[in-house]
Amino acid sequence: MSLSGKTNLVTPRYSRRQFPQLEASLKSFLEGEFQRLENILVAMADAHIEATDQAPTNPRKGMVRYNVLPWNALGNNSSGLVVYNGSAWVAV
Repeated sequence: MSLSGKTNLVTPRYSRRQFPQLEASLKSFLEGEFQRLENILVAMADAHIEATDQAPTNPRKGMVRYNVLPWNALGNNSSGLVVYNGSAWVAV
């Protein structure tokens, strides 16, 4: 089940597209810069709080999410803020 962006805070993920034909040095520079930007955007998306109905595939310590059923992060069939402590999701 996918959450609606109209009623829940969800963040689309960024992915780079193919480059047009460019001079080699310019293409190399732009690829490096866009890779850095993509890495920053991914980190920011992981770091912010968003509503989700499924566990993140690669949770990292300190990640906070608003748990929405059917994801049962705490095992008690409740929704709410949870934080990943490195080994489990716990209530905030």
